[in-house]
Amino acid sequence: MLSTALWDEEDFAQLKVELATLSGSIPAPVRVMVASSVKHFAGELVDELWGDLARHMRVQALFDNEVRARRFRGALSQWLVEIFPREPIDPTHFLMRQSEIGATHARIQIPTSLSMLAARSFKRGIYNNLKHTRLSRDEFVQAALYVSGVIDIATAAITAALISGLDRNLRAEEALRQVSIDHDFCAERERQKASLSEWAQAVFFGSGIAGEADGVLLLSRSEFGLWFSHRANLLFGRTAEYASIAGLVDRADAHVRQLRGDGDASCRQDHLREIRQIAGQINNLLSVQFSQSFDMGSARDPLSRLLNRRYLRAALSREVALRRRTNRPFSMIMLEISQFDTLRASLGEAGADTVVQQTAAMLLNAVRSSDTVFSMGRETFLIIRVGSDAREAAVFARGIVESYAATHFSIDGKTVRKNTLNIGVIEYDGHPDPRRLVDQVANALRNEKVGK
Repeated sequence: MLSTALWDEEDFAQLKVELATLSGSIPAPVRVMVASSVKHFAGELVDELWGDLARHMRVQALFDNEVRARRFRGALSQWLVEIFPREPIDPTHFLMRQSEIGATHARIQIPTSLSMLAARSFKRGIYNNLKHTRLSRDEFVQAALYVSGVIDIATAAITAALISGLDRNLRAEEALRQVSIDHDFCAERERQKASLSEWAQAVFFGSGIAGEADGVLLLSRSEFGLWFSHRANLLFGRTAEYASIAGLVDRADAHVRQLRGDGDASCRQDHLREIRQIAGQINNLLSVQFSQSFDMGSARDPLSRLLNRRYLRAALSREVALRRRTNRPFSMIMLEISQFDTLRASLGEAGADTVVQQTAAMLLNAVRSSDTVFSMGRETFLIIRVGSDAREAAVFARGIVESYAATHFSIDGKTVRKNTLNIGVIEYDGHPDPRRLVDQVANALRNEKVGK
């Protein structure tokens, strides 16, 4: 059940009031007649809508086989029956149910325009069917207002959850994009630190050679200085650390220039000492700046250092979209350390943590750079195996299990007993909802454990 966190509390309360007022104002016979009519004609209403929906390329891509299309049409029919019960509507339950549907629409990326199209189609169809019932003119007006209000409120709730979900998806996708460049970002940090160190060494070497302490050795003209002036502001923005580094670069250049004209050995040593201190200060500020600009703490599981499940939906959505474009398969492998509670009891919490860390390291070494490994809990892991069907993924997973079974873990310098992994493997079957994929591979893992 979704929480009202998807909603502005005031909006949620207002919709509840509107729905309660609407439901309470409709005479029971009219409400029952609407419920009976909708239940009787739900299938026909959905068929009529589907004729319009099927022309949309987005729908064609989402429901590209008859089985999924039939399931979706069945879900639409059931939804129609649900929103028009014979008894008075429970506003809270009603709105939370629509929120769940909207969240599902966000996961499979159904456009809001299709929800609006469905609302108009269902209203029109229900009105036409009610014309042929025993309702009086006044009762028909009441029924029409009731139908319009219920569908409008349901659509508003679905749309609110949909927009919220899409926003979360976009933020997760952006976070995943940044996570995906983690290696490059860290490499850039180390590269610039090395460049700064090389500059400092060049200054100390050049200071002893007549005529070498010239513009070539200015920090602002060095590889680091050029990167800082042209790229750092794009990465970091005009932060306090950025401004401090800029000031230190100017100070360093001033000392380099003074080295050129100062013949006193003692004064030259003072300049070199200042330059050394400035380089150290820049190095420290650079570390802070990189750390603040790209904090991976929220992206990584603190124990295993694998990506946490917060980014799984974004990763799966990306793979699903790629699968639609290229028709290349991908598979998912869920792994679980066997008898983890027993292992923890024998090794203690610290020992169990070490096993988790070493298991995560082994998985990272086993996968390709194109694969992604997630932590799904303390002893559970998930691999997205790209470009692999179920057969290849199963062979790969069995190889991991065999290697793991032969591994002796080292804890506090001592070798402990070997252990085993439980595995579940599935291949993406074309279903548009990423959450369903996680449920499928979790079920495969459970079935494998039962089979043992």
